[in-house]
Amino acid sequence: MDREELQAIFDRIQTGIVIIDPETHTILDINPIAVSLIGRQKGDIVGHECHTFICPAERGRCPITDLHQEIDNSERVIIAGDGTHIPILKTATRARVGGRDLLIESFIDIRDRKVAEERRCALIGYVSEIVMRIREPLLIVQQNLADLAEKTLKGQGNDEEMRAGLLLEAARIRQIAGNLGEVERAIAEERRDIPEAYREFLRGK
Repeated sequence: MDREELQAIFDRIQTGIVIIDPETHTILDINPIAVSLIGRQKGDIVGHECHTFICPAERGRCPITDLHQEIDNSERVIIAGDGTHIPILKTATRARVGGRDLLIESFIDIRDRKVAEERRCALIGYVSEIVMRIREPLLIVQQNLADLAEKTLKGQGNDEEMRAGLLLEAARIRQIAGNLGEVERAIAEERRDIPEAYREFLRGK
């Protein structure tokens, strides 16, 4: 494979790649995907220290050149042209090319993954709160039905009172079922708040 073919792969691969001088941490070359993520012109990136754009917190403690690791696989950040911190999953390693030692860093944008993780954590928290909050109304219904059964066993209360008590608990169960349906819709829509109707039910309104 000749140099032009390698350059074509370098330019077209859908992963950010940066070639760095390990002595000065100067960026020697960068492919279009990495340029796009950083959000600057290639000429404004090449020739500058890598920590200006990638992993600024690593200045002086680069895993490869300072901590002497062979390969570094870790989550880091890119500083975009507008100051935005973009989370990336980065791999860095040494390579010898044309008789010269180089650092090769490749990375992918993981913003979507981070958003998905945040949504998952929010969903887990949401469901946990729902379970915790719905347990009490269900326990109340259970206790009231048990009380009605005990009164029936002992012959206490008349038929009208029993009927009214059963209708009341049936209404509560219907309301709980309705609120669970709302919760199901909220989860499907990735809402982060407890539905207001459910909050009112819990407050006894």
